[in-house]
Amino acid sequence: MELLFDRISINKALDKIFTDIKCYLSDISGDVHFITILKEGIHFSVDLSKMLNEYDLIFDYIFLENINPDNRELAIEKDIFLPVKNKRVIVCSVLTRSGYELSFMENYLRIRGALEVKTVSLICKEGANKKPDFYFFEVPSSYYLVGYGLGFDEKYRNLEGIYKL
Repeated sequence: MELLFDRISINKALDKIFTDIKCYLSDISGDVHFITILKEGIHFSVDLSKMLNEYDLIFDYIFLENINPDNRELAIEKDIFLPVKNKRVIVCSVLTRSGYELSFMENYLRIRGALEVKTVSLICKEGANKKPDFYFFEVPSSYYLVGYGLGFDEKYRNLEGIYKL
């Protein structure tokens, strides 16, 4: 494994993303739903949400399963619990691979009546057809990443840094 981003780099990225989201939230009144894509988004989501402690965030979670990678078919294994109709939503994912997951989430939440959907990722892969509204790192699409919530065969999620496998 090759270390790409240590904890210091991750913290700098979190600071920048926090600043960008804080700017966005400064023009908004009312609650914002903060939806984390499970499993890999947990570490990033927790760190970022702690920084956003002055805002009234309503937390929810969704677990997407890639059931057919060739056709980019996603299934919802665990759906959000709270209604998002007429709400502003931030979808949090540590890694944007192709952008398909973000497009899926935006469409899904709009169908459910979300007023506005913003997306945030720590990392975006080059060539993603949909980039998150807020992100910091960009890596080649060929990289397989582990650590900081990202896993391989359910291992390595607990690593503090992010590594190229």
